[in-house]
Amino acid sequence: MFKRGIQFCVFLKNRPGVFGEFCELLYENSINLMAVSLHAESELGVLRMVVDNPTATEKLLQREAIPFLQTDVLIVEVPNRAGMAAGVGHRLNQAAIDIEYTYFSATLSDVPAMMVFKVADLNTALAKLQESPKDYN
Repeated sequence: MFKRGIQFCVFLKNRPGVFGEFCELLYENSINLMAVSLHAESELGVLRMVVDNPTATEKLLQREAIPFLQTDVLIVEVPNRAGMAAGVGHRLNQAAIDIEYTYFSATLSDVPAMMVFKVADLNTALAKLQESPKDYN
């Protein structure tokens, strides 16, 4: 349920079509987006993403000279049903885990939802979350 993941924070020019072009580049290189968040202000867009092949993604970004940062994040995979975000939020609160930001990916099917959390101390978070929950799943 709780595991370490790699997030890419990619810096893109904020102009029409850039997101589509970037996604096409991923597609052409057989890289699948697992979860994504895009925030744009003025001239720069910040795209945070978790992908299925971090090694290939890093090589692609380097080859294309696209500026990026890699960050370890907390990945939470849960059944895709109502209340799961509340349950995970409760577990993180019980463990006193400081969340810097989060974003999710989900579908309407039986595929588990993926929740991505940037936390202050990932190692401590993983250790605490391995313990049995007090009240929630």
